Amino acid sequence: MKKIIDQLYEYIEKTYEFNEPFLLKELYDVFPDIKQGTIRESMRRLFEQGKLIKSKNGVYGLPNPYRILKMAVMNSEDAVNKKYIKSDDGTVVGYRSGFYIANALGLTTQTSSDLVIYANEVSKKKRTIRIKNIRVIINQARVKVTNDNYKLLQILDLFVDFNKFSEYSLSESKEIISNYLNGLNLSNEEIEHIVEAYPKDAQIQFYKLGGTHAFTHK
Repeated sequence: MKKIIDQLYEYIEKTYEFNEPFLLKELYDVFPDIKQGTIRESMRRLFEQGKLIKSKNGVYGLPNPYRILKMAVMNSEDAVNKKYIKSDDGTVVGYRSGFYIANALGLTTQTSSDLVIYANEVSKKKRTIRIKNIRVIINQARVKVTNDNYKLLQILDLFVDFNKFSEYSLSESKEIISNYLNGLNLSNEEIEHIVEAYPKDAQIQFYKLGGTHAFTHK
């Protein structure tokens, strides 16, 4: 019978591409009969042997044997996406917030060394981790994040302190924001429920832009 560490490594080699991040939790689910402590110890040994790369605790990958550089590097974006943004089936479970989305929309030229994320399956208490060279601030989302609502949540986050994130006034930003939210696949009731979860300043900004009817075709 194969050793546990060999069973795990064989599964990893067959399942994942080079540098594709995977979570310890995935191995726990696939091998429920193996103690989680044993799996963690096996991953530690495989990492020390150079057979795996690690972005942070709980996020691993297979190093590319054809790499030119001696040190294997896991893509930070992929690691963030895997752990906090999308589940294995492509369902959105979190989103990037703050200066990231403000910059992406062209509302500011400012950038931040910190990446702010809101996600479903995280602790209520805000915490900070490092994934490679990025400091990631993780918060629990105000409402459950879905494929249909994450864009609205991103904009409402900006509205909490709009002047901080935007170099333009709300009226100057209206077209950009409207285009981003245009055609939300949410009912009026769903939108109102989400908006109510935010502070009054954010609600006021939202309704100044036209409110629920300006962004939904449902």
